[in-house]
Amino acid sequence: MEDRQPARMHLELVRSPDAVDARAEAVAAAGWRTSTWDPATDEDRDQLPRRLARCDGLVVGEGDGDVVAPASEQTTVVSLRRYPRPSQGSCSGEPTTGILLVLISPRDEARAQELRDWSDFVHLRHIAEAGAPGYRTITPWENEEDGGVPRYCHLYEMVTDDPQRTFEQMTPLVESRLDHEAFTDWAWHRQLMIDESRTYRRRGAAGG
Repeated sequence: MEDRQPARMHLELVRSPDAVDARAEAVAAAGWRTSTWDPATDEDRDQLPRRLARCDGLVVGEGDGDVVAPASEQTTVVSLRRYPRPSQGSCSGEPTTGILLVLISPRDEARAQELRDWSDFVHLRHIAEAGAPGYRTITPWENEEDGGVPRYCHLYEMVTDDPQRTFEQMTPLVESRLDHEAFTDWAWHRQLMIDESRTYRRRGAAGG
């Protein structure tokens, strides 16, 4: 994933681990390059609160395929397009083996741009500058439906055997670089609502 920059992405949060492969086949049949992901922990250790129901697997489709409908209540589909700002971080050419998926929305849709600007110029910026071991690119996405929920997606790509541990090491590194006021501004925004925040490990990768 790391060295490709597709214009669109199909995200499918699957609530039955046994259904992940079948959903991946349906997404691939619609013309997407697919990858499948398992939660990196069995419990929600140190994860931020989220509004979407917990899922047990993730299908990511990259490219420009057809729209794929969700499998009833078994999955949540989010259709995304690249936000017109660059990815942040570094690109090593190594295969992506872990991800942190964060889906967010503004409390007030009229202030969505305020949330987007904070995300890019404050939150993601300081994560990229901290150089957390294992982190690679951080890419911003937005819902293809104007005003759709979740509104934005941050896809953090990792090269690691333990995505959850890699995630847990990031915040202390950011905090060590900032004074208290700057860290507070980095950590939260008054418009921020978190729809999903979870680490995932690529199926079949080392440590899985």
